[in-house]
Amino acid sequence: MKVILVISIIIFSYSSTAYSYPESQMNDCVSSALSNPATESISKIAITNYCDCALKAIIDEKKDIRESGYECAQKNFN
Repeated sequence: MKVILVISIIIFSYSSTAYSYPESQMNDCVSSALSNPATESISKIAITNYCDCALKAIIDEKKDIRESGYECAQKNFN
């Protein structure tokens, strides 16, 4: 019984992060933002954080796209 418990703990400790949105959506968001002239001065890390925030709000929390984008922009670009 102890062996099963130890194996279970090992398996769960090595699991990776799960996202509710496809990686392709994240890649599209980041590449779109990087190609936008208005975001030239913003770092790729800030843009990635913005996209993650917006996609989570839109997909997980079922929030409005415009509101989500605005809130996440305030959090990540100011």
